Amino acid sequence: MTKIVNAYSSRIKPVSKGFRIDLKKINISIFSILSVLGIFYLVSISDLTVKGFALQELKSQADSISNEKLLNEEKINKLQSYYYLSSRTKDLNMVAIGDIEYLNKNATALAKK
Repeated sequence: MTKIVNAYSSRIKPVSKGFRIDLKKINISIFSILSVLGIFYLVSISDLTVKGFALQELKSQADSISNEKLLNEEKINKLQSYYYLSSRTKDLNMVAIGDIEYLNKNATALAKK
């Protein structure tokens, strides 16, 4: 086929079919990449949600153990207190301590060899 422009004739080159971009393959590859990334995103979000619930449960267990520890420390302090021990000694029917007399060491009563 010949084309004449300004009295100059040149041949129109036919379109070569060697390298063509196939939009259908590009669209399919983009869709598949986005699908894989979406699945990875959903799996990671699901994993983080499960870990969040486990962490929340562990925190509630730590709080309950902390409260139990405080109650046990309170109980220990009560059992070791002076007032509790003095009330328990009254039940033992022991004689109360009165005046205390100490023995004096007499310096002349030492045995010498």
